[in-house]
Amino acid sequence: MMKVRIELNQLEKRSNYYFYNDTPFNGEAYDHRDNQLYQVYEITDGIITGSRDYGVFEANGMIKVDYELLHSGDFDYEMNDIRYSYQGKPFTGLCYQYSFGFVQVEHLCIDGWFVKTIGYYPDGTGRIKRYEEKQIDITETTGDREWLLEWENNVCKRIESRYLDYAETDHSGNIKLYFNDQKQISRAIIEDDYVYVSLLVPRDDLGLDFKTFDDLLAKQDIFADNLSLWSIDDSLFNQLLDRGLLNQITQLELFHTNVQPLTITKIQKLHSLQQLKISEWKIYETDKPLFIKQQKQRFYELASALFLLKESCSIDVILADDDENIFEKYLPDDLKQQLT
Repeated sequence: MMKVRIELNQLEKRSNYYFYNDTPFNGEAYDHRDNQLYQVYEITDGIITGSRDYGVFEANGMIKVDYELLHSGDFDYEMNDIRYSYQGKPFTGLCYQYSFGFVQVEHLCIDGWFVKTIGYYPDGTGRIKRYEEKQIDITETTGDREWLLEWENNVCKRIESRYLDYAETDHSGNIKLYFNDQKQISRAIIEDDYVYVSLLVPRDDLGLDFKTFDDLLAKQDIFADNLSLWSIDDSLFNQLLDRGLLNQITQLELFHTNVQPLTITKIQKLHSLQQLKISEWKIYETDKPLFIKQQKQRFYELASALFLLKESCSIDVILADDDENIFEKYLPDDLKQQLT
């Protein structure tokens, strides 16, 4: 688990040992004096084992001040951000935000813009419950990257990896993974270029035994028996099927995905599957005619594919337009007769 970061003055010193709530402290203590960072102490079992004069971001001679000393300007709509100044000039350096005695956020600021930000949110027991990292491209030539990780009772419950592409190379993407108490993925939202956001853990000290999406897929039974896949591309879904990663699931939901009707026939290989639900975008009268035509055609194809799957595997199938079951509505007449 990632080390907790605390203000040095929150620790009680007894002889040469540092305690937090009567427990020998483990983590890093930030000593900031007169609104500037003076030293960061590495503490193990209450004893200082190392020190340096910067936090996460290496200083390289930069000024290191408390966030409260910065002045925020007006929102810049062109940059889609707020510019910060220090002593009347755009700020370049490092700044630190503290909350309830803990180090909450660290920023690297260049010419007034936060280009890298790392946030830690403790859970009150001395453990980190949420970690956030942002890398902002102020030149808008490549893109912005963001990560979010959340823990509950020391178990990772959620990971997000996002990339917003500025270079018009169609690499924008988003992965959101939700884990159950058995450390299995119970819901996955995978949008656009999943390969470009496959780095899930941006640091080595977050206490996880994987770094990338491929690392996760190499694990045994990484998917929960009751699994929901959102926005997944047909090619990736085929990879999961071909590698046998979904063989143990009993309930599967495909929510607003790009899975093709021909792929549905491969689901018959999932011998443990008891229910398959496919949720598609709902059709509204205000939708564009082309979308309505394409969506109805997709409904017809999916309903036929699900019928064949139901007949061959005897599983419960649901085709829904967000909330309403439309399976029988879009079945061809000859197949409807076979149902009855």
